[in-house]
Amino acid sequence: MKSIAAVAVATCLMLSACGGDDVSNSTGGSASGSTGTTSTPGTPSNPSGGASVKAGWSAAAAVDGKGPEFSPAVTVDAQGNALALWMTNGPNGSLGNEIWSSRYVPGTGWSTPTRVDTTDGTYAMNAPGTSAPVLVGSADGHAVALWQQFLAGVGYGLWARPYDPASGWGTAVELSPNETSYAWTAGIDGKGNAIVAWQQQTDVASTRVFTSRYTVGGTWSSPEQIVQPVQTGPGAITGVGGQGIDNVELNLSVTSSGNAVLAWRQKDNTQSALWATTYDVTHGWANANPVVLEPNGAASRSVFAPAAGMDAKGNLVLVWGEVDIDSNGPHTTTMFERYLAGSGWQAPQPVAPFIGTTDTGYYPQLAVNDQGLAAVTWIRPDGTLQASATDANGVWGPTQQLTAQVYQLNARQPEIVMDAAGNVTVAWQDVSTSNSTDLLTNRYANGAWGKATLFGQQPQDATWPAIAVNASGVMALVWELYKDSTVGNVLQASFYTSGS
Repeated sequence: MKSIAAVAVATCLMLSACGGDDVSNSTGGSASGSTGTTSTPGTPSNPSGGASVKAGWSAAAAVDGKGPEFSPAVTVDAQGNALALWMTNGPNGSLGNEIWSSRYVPGTGWSTPTRVDTTDGTYAMNAPGTSAPVLVGSADGHAVALWQQFLAGVGYGLWARPYDPASGWGTAVELSPNETSYAWTAGIDGKGNAIVAWQQQTDVASTRVFTSRYTVGGTWSSPEQIVQPVQTGPGAITGVGGQGIDNVELNLSVTSSGNAVLAWRQKDNTQSALWATTYDVTHGWANANPVVLEPNGAASRSVFAPAAGMDAKGNLVLVWGEVDIDSNGPHTTTMFERYLAGSGWQAPQPVAPFIGTTDTGYYPQLAVNDQGLAAVTWIRPDGTLQASATDANGVWGPTQQLTAQVYQLNARQPEIVMDAAGNVTVAWQDVSTSNSTDLLTNRYANGAWGKATLFGQQPQDATWPAIAVNASGVMALVWELYKDSTVGNVLQASFYTSGS
């Protein structure tokens, strides 16, 4: 099994949520129970189609078999080609890292890995205060990788590098020089144009939100600060009395046409508010305003972990974690609010009923497709993994418990993806079986959740799932599997085809 030191390194990594189109990388009823039994992947199938293809996952196989490999990310394009990104130890071992990638072509397999970062291996890219690499990909096979890279005397800067399926990796650029312990997020449209948003210090006590847009061909726009109107009244974040105003927990989603929504939490030492702003190619960023407030301060309501999605018509879904405190004590749940184009924000509603707890729970993960269907997954304070999906009318269905024992000892949240038809898949780390850390998925189709799929053979140490789906439902799944104390973790991959 994996050493304690390896677990500690993974725990240092903080996730940045990333949006995207249908090709990317995440009032309910009572819980309907766990899935119970599991299935296993079968023989490899060809994601590119062909004659008659049986639906299901291919057998797990190594990406390149050379460890130690960790913190993977993956995308899949409209043709079923996948691009994987991961970290490995550099020449100085665990004190220095490198980032590598490989492309999968159906019927051919994985290419020889290519180095992506530009470091000399002197400094670790997975040190405390850094985030795991992010990869966003488009339907036509373009992608952008993002990571944090150390510069002596400055800190960890945010770097990006675009990928073109015809020519490979382009030029790496530094977007922001000092992003140590700061949040960032990214999304990409159907043609490979990407947006990156990050938290940047603007004075001694405060941070603001900045963005840059990449246009296919190699052009990055100059960093642009999101204009945030000054707030007044109950719940306003003012930073009075010398308090700084911090903008954290950024979450970006980009549609296939290039429109986008960005959500984040703004806070001072007293209270928080959840903000959102939208983007279109013609007008840029607009409508930045707080959507959810704590009008009486955090003593009566605490809101956190926003995630947002946009459909092709410009309608928005915002979800977040919330703790309400009254005379009976604290109560927590996942909340949501819709924005209807032409009408504005609607009243907030719970995705699932509030439960009594003293714990704030964990971040909800959201998927929204161009048709406006949505699905969300979250970990309850009791450690169970919950999920819910909307119907065509936007009504959340019953809450489904996917597992009673989700693994929480590293920073990887469960991953959630949705295809154009509204089929949803959740991937997570599970510890339901004694002495085994497993990788499982569960798929929602035709209004119901199926049986969970177990990858690998128990007992095992499988962690850090990365999953992506294209519009037609082809999925790529990559994760870490511990091999031995000499090699460490190696990357495994499996592909899902919806059948024909």
